Amino acid sequence: MGEDLGGPRLRKIIRQGTEKAPFKRVGVQKSGQVAVVTVYTVKPDTFQNRRGADLVPELERSLKRTVTVDVKPEAQAVHKFVRVSPTKARRVMNQIRGKYVDEALAILQFVPNRAARYIQKLVKSAAANAFEGWGGEPNELKISLLTADPGPTMKRIQPRAMGRAYRILKRSAHLNIAVQAADPRPLKGTAARRRGRAAVTRA
Repeated sequence: MGEDLGGPRLRKIIRQGTEKAPFKRVGVQKSGQVAVVTVYTVKPDTFQNRRGADLVPELERSLKRTVTVDVKPEAQAVHKFVRVSPTKARRVMNQIRGKYVDEALAILQFVPNRAARYIQKLVKSAAANAFEGWGGEPNELKISLLTADPGPTMKRIQPRAMGRAYRILKRSAHLNIAVQAADPRPLKGTAARRRGRAAVTRA
């Protein structure tokens, strides 16, 4: 059961049913006569407090199914018009897709790529937004969304012999990163053994 993005109609219903509570995106999972509407928001407490009693009936009327609303904490950070090729940015993003924030920052620190510097700043910004929104710590945040969309391309020429000119394309990208609340990363190796010994000693 895959998740589809909610369209403008669903977003309008949710915005009206929550008194314009902040949220970024909406996902819809359909299975038979049941649908799960997932709302990703940086302020989950505010969303729940403003949620009205008529939200679910309006969604059921729109989707013509029994609806369950699920609220997930998610914080985003966006950087537009970055002077990096989208292809080169995606190559770096693939290294940290699905990682915990602290692990992703450790990886990006040693990636010898200019795009890694922009992505590193974005990950820090998204983590700061999560901490401001619901108090999420880096070891409790997972990267859930990474996109590098093409931006405007500046066109230049390189003069060549016999009156010819070669085209130079200076590309740009719009980078978008989102982090979600997740379970704390399980300890591995020596740290796990130390934690186990400490628990036995206290017992």
